[in-house]
Amino acid sequence: MHTNISFNQPRCVGREAELIAQVLQSPNTSGDGPMTKAVQAWFQAELGLKVLPTTSCSSALDMAAILSNISPGDAFIVPSYTFVSSANAFVLRGATPIFGDSAADRPHMGLDQIKAVCTPDVKVVVVVHYAGVSYDLPAIAAWCREQGIMLVEDAAQSMGAWIKVDGESKHLGSFGDLATFSFHETKNISSGEGGCLAINREDLWSRACVIWEKGTNRQAFFRGEVDKYGWVDAGSSFLPNEMTMAHLLGQLEQLDAVTARRKAIWTRYYERLSAALPIDTLPPDWRESTNGHLFYVCAPSLEKRDAMLPVLKAAGIACHFHYQSLHKSAYAQRMGWTAEAPHADRFTDGLFRLPLHLGLTDDDVDRVIDNVLHVWG
Repeated sequence: MHTNISFNQPRCVGREAELIAQVLQSPNTSGDGPMTKAVQAWFQAELGLKVLPTTSCSSALDMAAILSNISPGDAFIVPSYTFVSSANAFVLRGATPIFGDSAADRPHMGLDQIKAVCTPDVKVVVVVHYAGVSYDLPAIAAWCREQGIMLVEDAAQSMGAWIKVDGESKHLGSFGDLATFSFHETKNISSGEGGCLAINREDLWSRACVIWEKGTNRQAFFRGEVDKYGWVDAGSSFLPNEMTMAHLLGQLEQLDAVTARRKAIWTRYYERLSAALPIDTLPPDWRESTNGHLFYVCAPSLEKRDAMLPVLKAAGIACHFHYQSLHKSAYAQRMGWTAEAPHADRFTDGLFRLPLHLGLTDDDVDRVIDNVLHVWG
C-alpha cells in the first residue's frame, strides 16, 4: 500500500536546532540581536543584498509601501495573478491597484502587460517572480527607471534564483529599488514564518531602518548619532525575534544543497511530463533558471482541473490550485476595480501545483507523474 505524498514537508536541513539553542541560552531573544546581524551578513556576502529581516514577506511589502510614499490618488500596477499581499500593502496606503494580465505562456506579468495598463498616476510597479523565476526583469527595471516609477520585486518564492545580465550573475531581488522575500514554511528556505526587505538604493536605507524600528531613530541612538531616540516617521514593529533568525540562518547555510535537490525534482517532472502532455499545459523550459520552488500543470479548463484533483487525492497525492485572479475577487468587485486579464483567468481556472519538497524520493516523483498522466487521460 502506498503512503500519502504530501504537498509540502518542512524540515530541518542544517544547524537550526543548534543555533536556536544558542539563542535560548543567551540574554538576546528579541529582535535585532546577533542572529539577525548574522542573517544580514549572510545576505550581503552570499547574494550581495542589503536586507532588513521582517516577521513575514507581507510585513516587508508593508515597509516597501511606506518607503514608496504612495498615497491616495496614486496608482500602482500589480499582477492580477498573485497573492493578496502583493496588493494589500499599497491599498493600505490608500493607493488604487491597476491589475496587469499574465503573459500568454506563463503566469508572469511582463513589460508588455505593464505598458498596456500604465497610466500617468502610476507611482509603483510590483512584479512577482512566480515559481521563483523572473520574466522581462532587466527590461522592466530599465523602463521603470526611465519613467521615474519605483520598482518593487515581490521575490517571495525566489531564494536561490539567479539570472545572467551581460555575463554577470545577479540574484533575483537585486533589480528593483526594493525587493521582498518570504521564509514561510512553504518556501525553499523557511523559518516557519518570516521575510526580509532588500533595499537596493542607498538613499532609502536610513529611512528603512527607522520604519523597521517602529518609526523611531533607535539605531541612530545606538550608533551615537543622537543623544536620545524618538518617533520620527511612520513605522511598526517589523523585527523578527532571534529564535526565528537562528532558524533562518541554519536554513540559509544550506541554500545551495536545498536548491540543487529541488531543481533535480523540477527537472524530473519537466522531462517526463513534457514528453507526454501538450506543451502549453506546462511551464516554459526553466531547467536552467528555476530554483525548484514549484512545478505546475495547467489543465485546459476549470472543469477538467476540478475533476482531476479529487482523483489524485484519492490516490494519496496532494496537489493544489493556486492564486485566484485579484481583479475578480469579492473585494476588488466591491471597490469597483476591474480589469481585462484573460490569461490570468486561464491560470486561475486551470493551474495546479504538484508536490515539491525535500522529502520526495525519485520514486515519489515518478508516482506523482504516473498518476497525473493517468488522470489526464
